[in-house]
Amino acid sequence: MGAAASKVAGNDKLMSIAYDLMNETNFGGIAEHEEMLSDSVRVGAYHEAIHRAVKPGDVVLDLGTGTGLLAFMAAKAGASKVYAVEHSDFIEVAKELGAANGFTNIEFVQANSREFTPIDDAGNPVKIDVVLHEQMGDELFNENMIENLLDLRDRLLAPGGRILPSKFRLFAEPVSLKKEFRVHRIWEMPLPDGLDFRVLKDSPVAEPFMAGRPEQLWLRAGAVESTVGRPEPVLEFDVLEIAGPDDLIATHRVERTATADALVDGVAVWFEAVFDSDTGDDQTTLTTSPLAPLTSWGNRMFRAETGVRTGDTLSFFLHMENLVDASTWQVGLES
Repeated sequence: MGAAASKVAGNDKLMSIAYDLMNETNFGGIAEHEEMLSDSVRVGAYHEAIHRAVKPGDVVLDLGTGTGLLAFMAAKAGASKVYAVEHSDFIEVAKELGAANGFTNIEFVQANSREFTPIDDAGNPVKIDVVLHEQMGDELFNENMIENLLDLRDRLLAPGGRILPSKFRLFAEPVSLKKEFRVHRIWEMPLPDGLDFRVLKDSPVAEPFMAGRPEQLWLRAGAVESTVGRPEPVLEFDVLEIAGPDDLIATHRVERTATADALVDGVAVWFEAVFDSDTGDDQTTLTTSPLAPLTSWGNRMFRAETGVRTGDTLSFFLHMENLVDASTWQVGLES
């Protein structure tokens, strides 16, 4: 990391600005929205949750509105007023779609949500009944989700107001990949004709070329054969209840008991978002597990190749150095 980048990484305010700009760039084109709108799991979960939670007369704020889809759903569910807030120029697309679909109770606002306060006709701040958002990155926190939601909660949310979704579970699970998706370290490659690359493990010749060898891989769809043990969240929280990011523990030590003989290829990360306030079986939950139906979110895997037998205990740690930048996270097996 260069000197300038190091200074940015060491300054929370500058990092927040940097991630706002990254989000504006990452979701500033039609192609990215086509992928999200084609995600039937995502769209279905939001549609169900919004029509269950938004009541006639509610005032709603859609954070990072994009095409306006969530704002449109809220208006259809009976909201009296919807503020569709978008930082980027893509707000113009949402405006056009809103007009084409006949919505008259949606106010499109181009602003950073942390700098926006809705005002009524009498000049008073408007309290929000429901905050909608889809601020979850691949590893949950990537899109300044915590900072943005806590700001809206503390400044604008009405007493008893709701955030959809507000409850989250983060998973870091050892997984075994299907054989055809397995990526071995170069010195462990099973090669034909008796060829052996083990010499490269400690080779001074190969060492300069090892720096770019990733210890984190992106899993392809359908790559995971199984988890090693029963998945359990390493972190579970509700943004309506936490005081701030410091409430989220950065380092976790995890143990899993192997349910079968397996080769552990690494530790995969995913999340669950829970939309409902109740705890019943019919609550609306969105999961990005690599073993669940495919979504538009990806799964990062930290490489950690080792073998286990049924009943073995596998211990590892997860350290989230920078919560919003999973490339800084570290996973290590413990003996």
